[in-house]
Amino acid sequence: MGICIATTSGKGGTGKSTVISALALAFSKMGKSVLLVDMDEGLRCLDLILGVDGNIVFDLADVLCGHPFEDAVYTVPNHPLISVVPAPREIGLIKSEALSDFANRVKAQYDVVLFDFPAGMDFSLYSAIGSDTQFLAVCNPDPVSVRDAGAVCSALGEFKIPPRLIINKFSAEYIKKKIYSNIDDIIDTSGFRLIGIVPQSDELMLLPINHTINFKCRGFKAVYRIAKRLCGQEVRLPKIKKI
Repeated sequence: MGICIATTSGKGGTGKSTVISALALAFSKMGKSVLLVDMDEGLRCLDLILGVDGNIVFDLADVLCGHPFEDAVYTVPNHPLISVVPAPREIGLIKSEALSDFANRVKAQYDVVLFDFPAGMDFSLYSAIGSDTQFLAVCNPDPVSVRDAGAVCSALGEFKIPPRLIINKFSAEYIKKKIYSNIDDIIDTSGFRLIGIVPQSDELMLLPINHTINFKCRGFKAVYRIAKRLCGQEVRLPKIKKI
């Protein structure tokens, strides 16, 4: 049975979908088979980020309605261990009971299954993908994003799902300008346990254009450390200057 991970955020624009796409690349670099499931009905983007947007005929809604799963799975070019199931273009087509059956099936087929949920506070489908899911909230270091992450944390607490925090687009300037005195302030404000910090990265920003990334860049190295932690490895957080 593969591990199941889901991303969420309190507000849009945090880079959540870029982070989960980079996580898919990190897991594949470890030799793991990865399935990315786009849950953002009407606003799908994982297909574009990973370069399969020109191939799509069927999507998640088709599979949930009984269409063959294989027809809605798209292998990422140059990354044969990564596959994407795109979200439907219309809203309201993903139903929790069918999603639960789907989640159980794909977790038995892949080493890692990544669900990318839309930003916001609609948690109606969260419980459908299983209590064994590790939820990750992606926020930026700005006060609004961190506060919204705290609201998501409170809501996830009602589902008894232990969420973890990823601080994305981090710059030491937030500390230098005393927006926060240290990283602990961000963690305390959000209410999440921290699993990783991803620096501001041009390489990650260009992932939707290049559909791949330089594995030696700082941004990917940070995501790779997060992937290791999600696999149960003990990886210490680097010092702020080295993030």
